[in-house]
Amino acid sequence: MLDIDTTAVQAIDELTTATGVGRQGGLRIAAAGRTPDRDFDLSIEPHPEVDDVVVAHGDARVFLDPCAARALADKVLDVRKRHAGRFHFGVYPQA
Repeated sequence: MLDIDTTAVQAIDELTTATGVGRQGGLRIAAAGRTPDRDFDLSIEPHPEVDDVVVAHGDARVFLDPCAARALADKVLDVRKRHAGRFHFGVYPQA
């Protein structure tokens, strides 16, 4: 199952607060493009879709569409803050 590191937890909390989706909201990751195991769309959503896999770490929630859930099952979600306060999410192999 996807692991969420502490920097990603903080970023998700900040983004859900800033967008007003509340504690039931979270970061949604959906497979995109021609390579659904490598290309993903990210969005902040007020609730998961019906077939999403929900991964929670503390108050942070990540909603994964089924394809993304399979592709990211052995990964860690990380984040770096970039220019102008923008977040850059990445996934890395679990140790």
